[in-house]
Amino acid sequence: MEIIKGKGLAAKLGTDLGQRILAVVLAIIIWMILSITQYPTINKTISNVPVDITLTGTIAEEKGLSALNFKDMTVDVIIEGMNYEIGSYSASDLTATVDVTPVTKKGTYKLDIDVKSAHSADRISILSISPETVEVQFDAINTKEFDLSPSAPNVSADEGYSLGAVACSPAKIKITGADNDLNNIAKAFAVVDKSMSLSEDTAITTSKIVLYDKNDNVLDNSLYQFENEEYTLSIPIYKKKTGNLTVDFTGVPNTFDLSTLKYTISENPIAILTSDLDDDSQEDITVGTIPLSEIDLVKKYTFEIPFSAGESSADSISTVDVVFDSEGFSSKSFEIPKSQFTAINRPTGKTVTFDTQKLTEVSIHGPEEAIDKLTSSDLFAQIDLSDLGTSTGSMIKTATIYSTRYDNIWAVGTYEIQITIAG
Repeated sequence: MEIIKGKGLAAKLGTDLGQRILAVVLAIIIWMILSITQYPTINKTISNVPVDITLTGTIAEEKGLSALNFKDMTVDVIIEGMNYEIGSYSASDLTATVDVTPVTKKGTYKLDIDVKSAHSADRISILSISPETVEVQFDAINTKEFDLSPSAPNVSADEGYSLGAVACSPAKIKITGADNDLNNIAKAFAVVDKSMSLSEDTAITTSKIVLYDKNDNVLDNSLYQFENEEYTLSIPIYKKKTGNLTVDFTGVPNTFDLSTLKYTISENPIAILTSDLDDDSQEDITVGTIPLSEIDLVKKYTFEIPFSAGESSADSISTVDVVFDSEGFSSKSFEIPKSQFTAINRPTGKTVTFDTQKLTEVSIHGPEEAIDKLTSSDLFAQIDLSDLGTSTGSMIKTATIYSTRYDNIWAVGTYEIQITIAG
């Protein structure tokens, strides 16, 4: 009969794998014995240990303070401990924190850095920390709202066009930061740096914010947080065109030649900006009307320019002055007798009686050569009865003074004739 051999522990250890396991176990035991007996403690340098700062449960937190300038940092630490405990230590086995106990109010503090083992059961000593301290600024954090202005310094308009007033959306910006830093902000701009030439209205988005203090110094954006990530600059484009200015005259007799009046308009022509990009390049604009009977060649007339909707002056001109050239002109007073009164547009069946016998001190203006030759017999006073209707009785009508002989003289002033209407 064949005898089957046993397969106990001794048999297993006799195998190649078993021998290897046994060797490892024995090596560990030997290492532990040597660590405890021959090398009980060692010093070890751990580099690049991350430093953390927390205000939870501190006086600084109660006062609403925040650490403003603290950035990621690391320290190098020399520790002492049992070889078997710290021999395999790395940066992850240590915790480094900033001691914020001294922080009780706003200000800049030089604070200690504390280091300990991440394993509470390990017995280690901290021999040195480099650096040992860190300088941290503490302040209250708040949020304020500022007007946000657009800035597109490199955007221009194509030939024949002009940039309008650029608008920013949103027009205000909420900025979060330390009180002292917020108080330094005088102006805030949403900035488009792109270079471009435009011929139509354009909207451009940007995330760039530039802050300035009261002395126009650029502030450090890293001190602040902004509410939005993008802002839109709307850039309107206007077409340039020429406005040719003129004036109209009222109370002008049919016999008068308007070319006699030589006048200038202080700004003429003017450059106009229009939002209608398909508009003509020229436009005639009548700035106002002047009664002929008011023109004494000395008076200056001021008018506001009647721009159409969507138009404006390219040079911010809103008013112009009209002045007349008086060189070579003179004036003289005359009497006009009743026999030289006339009426037009008399209603059918109505009779007109002139009660005024004559007009005196009628001031006539015109070229010197015409005024020198002019006589009373050359002048007539005409009234218009087109607005009479069914009225009868005595009334006063304003007369228009004219001459059938000269087409370049006119009367300055108001002259009234009393009449009686019957029928």
